[in-house]
Order: sequence, then C-alpha cells, then structure tokens
Amino acid sequence: MRYSQFAPAAISLLLALPCVAQTDASAKATATGVKKGMTWKFISTNPPTGTIRVGCVNCGAYQGDTPCTTELPLLCIRKSGPGFPLPPPASVNNTDQYYKWAGGVVGTTRPTAAPATRANANALCVKEFGADWRVAEFHDGWGWHFQAYGGVGDPSKPFWVDINDQPNATCW
Repeated sequence: MRYSQFAPAAISLLLALPCVAQTDASAKATATGVKKGMTWKFISTNPPTGTIRVGCVNCGAYQGDTPCTTELPLLCIRKSGPGFPLPPPASVNNTDQYYKWAGGVVGTTRPTAAPATRANANALCVKEFGADWRVAEFHDGWGWHFQAYGGVGDPSKPFWVDINDQPNATCW
C-alpha cells in the first residue's frame, strides 16, 4: 500500500514520455531539414508487347524514402492527347488491381535532384519528351504499381514519382 501514492505520478510520467520522445524526434527531423520523396523501381518487362511494370519496392508512400537532394531520374508518362489513353495489349493481364494498365507510355529523364514543385517536375518531362508528358503519379494505374508502354533508362536504379494525396511523400 505504500506505493499506491506514487502510482498516479508514475502513470502520468509513462503517458508523457512518448509525447516528449515524439516531439524530440520531430524537432530533430525538422532541425536536420532532410525532406524525402517517394521513389519507385522497374519491376519487369513484357518484350512481346513492349510493356513494363513499375512500382513501389520498399518505397515511402507516406513519408518518402529518398532525400530530395539525391540525383535520380524522374519517371514521366504520357497518357493524354490525340490517341490516348492507349488500350492495353490483349496479352497484358489487367486483372490485378495493383498492376493496372495506365493507358500510356513512360520514360525517364536524366538523373536530377527532385524538382521543388510539381509544375517543375512536369516541365522536365515536357522538356525531355514533348507536349502532353508529365511526371508519373502513384495512382496512374490504381496505386502502388502500374503497367505501361515504354521503358526506363537504367532498370537497376530507382526514379522519382509523384503521389498527389501524400504531401509528406513528395519533394514538391
């Protein structure tokens, strides 16, 4: 019974410590100024159709996974304009919601630090590939991965991708 008088204080301390730890962690992240963006990777190719699969492989879809200062290619997509969206080839399996057909063509830019705005990312795609190109987005298929025509410069390297509903996972 001697310890019962200390129980409320101990419980208060236990409840307060996680908050202090989270505050300290947030302060350290802010103090270091390391902003991260989401990257995707090449998954596979279907040579007969000229299509590829790209997507999240240990990506940070909620907080980013790569410092924005890292020079990586930007994944660009064209899925609008005359003739778009493109129908999937007959031999492309479009039944897996995580590998949905994007209806477009993809390509990657040269490595670059992540642009500061989505408009700048889109401008890089237009500069590299032409009108109607933009930065590829997490939801261009359904989410997490997608299929499209095209290719990526170096299949072993990750590339920057946009995610329009997770502001903490993009550099812009």
